[in-house]
Amino acid sequence: MPERAMDPADAKPFYARPKFITSVILAIIFLILIFQNSEAISIDIFFWTAIVPAALLYLIFSLIGFTVGWLLKQSHAAAKSRR
Repeated sequence: MPERAMDPADAKPFYARPKFITSVILAIIFLILIFQNSEAISIDIFFWTAIVPAALLYLIFSLIGFTVGWLLKQSHAAAKSRR
């Protein structure tokens, strides 16, 4: 059965797509987590000690995780395109 081209009139707007809705829900949960954790915590990295708000620490580690995931996705896409 041949696949038919998607008609632009059939396309859902970006805000009605499941991926977008899931992303928005996760972002809201993440923001709630950040705003509810404003107390200062101590973090020890080798010989260095820092006292930072928990929200800032969560934000930094989340950004690092998203960046690593994005970079891995890009490298996998580049490897697939070379095949």
